Amino acid sequence: MTELIKLKEKQGGKLKSLFFGILVFAGILLFADLEPGKPEITRTFAIAMLMAIWWVTEALPLSVTALVPIAAFPMLGVIDGRTVSEAYINHIIFLFIGGFIMALAMERWNLHKRIALVILKAVGVSQARILFGFMLASMLLSMWISNTATTMMMIPIVTSIIYKIEESIGRKRISKYALGLLFGIAYSSSIGGMATLVGTPTNLICVRIFSVLYPSAPEISFSQWFIFALPVTIIMFVAAFFLLYFLYKPKEKWHELS
Repeated sequence: MTELIKLKEKQGGKLKSLFFGILVFAGILLFADLEPGKPEITRTFAIAMLMAIWWVTEALPLSVTALVPIAAFPMLGVIDGRTVSEAYINHIIFLFIGGFIMALAMERWNLHKRIALVILKAVGVSQARILFGFMLASMLLSMWISNTATTMMMIPIVTSIIYKIEESIGRKRISKYALGLLFGIAYSSSIGGMATLVGTPTNLICVRIFSVLYPSAPEISFSQWFIFALPVTIIMFVAAFFLLYFLYKPKEKWHELS
């Protein structure tokens, strides 16, 4: 009964947010004039505010709110429907989708676990090597799937390793090193995402903005981005590894703790 009441309250809150967004939208259209003679600017701002309110309050599913411009822009004369629709089927969007599908496939078959375990087996089990192995695995995975997905897939593996070590030496003696491992996953996932266009959505957004601002310039290809970004990625990875190791390494060696 309590859950039903909470559900009704939640639905009621979403309904209020839905109408509040519409009220703000209508108010801007009726009473605001951001630039005389250019009503499209005011209409665009009204749509942006409507979407912002619905996104923040989650009055509608986020993906549904994202589709508002398809109907709103042509109806208000901001942009024609063809131009708006083309933005939703841009090749950048399909690169996004490809990266997400790859992440789902890797998680479905535990490929990320296999990669991490193979790397750990190759590098060894000292403090530095465990940190390096997990950071390397995170960086390599993040080159092909999003940073967030990589972090979410790697954290359970790292925490299981931390718990195993904790059983042997105690929580107090592993807590500092465990923090370094978790930071290592987060940092290396972000660093690895820079190496390829599909590594993180911001790379694709950057390329898209570049093509819009400079339409006559040569398009940035996947290989060009990779050649430029890989050396930077490697340098930042090495720097992050040494920084984290020296900040969070435990005082004792593994063989001294056994």
